[in-house]
Amino acid sequence: MKVTVLSRPEAERYTQKSPWVHLSIADPFSGVRRPRRACPRKVDALYLQFLDATPEEIENDPERGEVAPFLFNTDQAERIVAFLDQHRNAAVDVVVNCEMGISRSSAVANFVLEYLSLGQAPFAPPHYYPNPYVLEVLREAGFRRRSAKPVA
Repeated sequence: MKVTVLSRPEAERYTQKSPWVHLSIADPFSGVRRPRRACPRKVDALYLQFLDATPEEIENDPERGEVAPFLFNTDQAERIVAFLDQHRNAAVDVVVNCEMGISRSSAVANFVLEYLSLGQAPFAPPHYYPNPYVLEVLREAGFRRRSAKPVA
């Protein structure tokens, strides 16, 4: 299993020869809900919309009340964890995209690497700047999911 991070334009052109699943993140106000084109080997996808922001970044924003509902949240994190669990044992790669392929998608991709215990190097600067809030919420959701599973 390999994890790839792309921008939205790259995701619209993306294709590969082996099966893959897609975690796609869109900006809530962009009008774009998902990449327009799909590779025939894409076996499943989860489409989410949330801002590339942290609660601290919008704390003093005069439009905070309008923006806060579009922050990444626990429900979205749990949907990602469930999606990963659904494909954990499948022979598929994971492709994650957001608008620029730098912050939200790299945070989600780094969580995928951690959660599925993949040995691939993390997505880090200088090209990637994972959103710390997204990664924190995902880690909490992953911990809750693992804690809730019965020990075999």
